[in-house]
Amino acid sequence: MKVWLVKNRRALGPRVDNVVIAPQSSCIALNCVSPIDRLCLSFHRLTMSTQTVSEVSSPPSSSSEVPENPLFDDPDADIILRSCDHREFRVLKLYITKASPVLQETIQSALSSPTAITTPSLPSVQLSDSGATLSSLLSFILPMPSVLPSTIEHTMLLLSAAQKYQMEFIMSSIRAVITLQDPPFIREQTALQVYSLAQTHGLRQEALHAARATLSFSFTFEDLGDKLATPLVDLHGLWKYHHRVQTYLADDLTAFKTTGVPSEITGRPCSYGTLTWLGEYIDSIAKSPALFDITEFHMFLLRHTSASHHGCECASISSKAIRAFWMALTNVVHDCMTRVSINVYEIYDIGNSKRASIG
Repeated sequence: MKVWLVKNRRALGPRVDNVVIAPQSSCIALNCVSPIDRLCLSFHRLTMSTQTVSEVSSPPSSSSEVPENPLFDDPDADIILRSCDHREFRVLKLYITKASPVLQETIQSALSSPTAITTPSLPSVQLSDSGATLSSLLSFILPMPSVLPSTIEHTMLLLSAAQKYQMEFIMSSIRAVITLQDPPFIREQTALQVYSLAQTHGLRQEALHAARATLSFSFTFEDLGDKLATPLVDLHGLWKYHHRVQTYLADDLTAFKTTGVPSEITGRPCSYGTLTWLGEYIDSIAKSPALFDITEFHMFLLRHTSASHHGCECASISSKAIRAFWMALTNVVHDCMTRVSINVYEIYDIGNSKRASIG
């Protein structure tokens, strides 16, 4: 018996075929029409890279990646979960079925199927996930210490498995543990990799967070020189995201310059008569969001006061006034980012595959 499980209107859930859940494939075709496409194609010709993120995101599991745990061989177990690399997890069915409606139906199908694999005492359910992924996933389900994978690729596979099995609470728990990592899981150095993997696995929240982290660099040969292996479709989506952020920021910051700058700043005298340097700094953020940084702000102020031959009272702006300005500017930028994150998310449906895409 074959059962198709539909998770929601936008995304198709895992296929259950004789209680084997097959991994979802991900692909997308997108016509190149923007300037970044030509840049990306140049990168592609230079690197001659044909490897996709999906090819490196699922490395074969080894026994060392799955530490032995007595809770995976529970003497009171009433079911065996088998991984695609022949690992066995003897667990209590109750924990699994309560955590996942998908696995609940899968297990029920397994128990009622005449082809179900059984031992003399326990029924067995074959899953498509690796032993490493199942080990981490079960550590968040069973009453035991949670174990987060040590690599970005395996962490994204863990989140993907939790999403595939519709484990919303488990996904929240995994993300909570991820946020405690030091250095942060999503940062400038990992943003592109996390973004590509999130796109491949349809992880919207991680894709949005990673896309925002990429705002710290621009789409130039200099900034993308060490990131040329990123799939072209992902660079295209990020370029559209950056373009949308710049468009939104331009409108919001124009209004901010008119009515939003705190009086502690606007009320101060300046050698140039008006705070032109401040307006220039605010405008620069829309062109390059990476300049939204307190250090960059102080550099603008320093260059302005240094250029004044007669001295400028802007050099004596109080720290209280700067904090008031920075807080007001931060609120504008963060509100803008929130609106962009809500408005730019789309799902591309190519054949029977689903791929989340920013932009």
